[in-house]
Amino acid sequence: MPKRDTTLSEGLDTDVELQAHLAALEAETYSAPDSGPPEARPFQRVRDDLDHVRDEIETLRSRLSLVKQRAVIVARSNLEWADASAHDQLGTYPWAKLAGAMAATAFGARVLRRLPVSAIAAVAIPLIVARLEANSRR
Repeated sequence: MPKRDTTLSEGLDTDVELQAHLAALEAETYSAPDSGPPEARPFQRVRDDLDHVRDEIETLRSRLSLVKQRAVIVARSNLEWADASAHDQLGTYPWAKLAGAMAATAFGARVLRRLPVSAIAAVAIPLIVARLEANSRR
């Protein structure tokens, strides 16, 4: 059966023209010589469509499986790179050293919060000014 363009490019402006066009398409469908009984064709179409959809789903599942495998490979390689980089920069126990550095930073921040900044500034500013004046005289 030859394929016909079923789009409405023929200038179907009214409902009557549309109904006539649909009736012509239906008559053409049922009058095909290899079509078999008219009531059996829609079920065969549905079966064919269902088989096609099942094939598409299987294809998509296999593609999704490949994407998942590649994502796992990329994640593992990134983790291995980060681990190797940390070992190169920090030595044998990089995560312990980083934890120690973070703990020392937190401890230092607490100590600095408790220091009397105004008293330190009152002592430090005159010393800094005196040093700058001594440097400018030379």
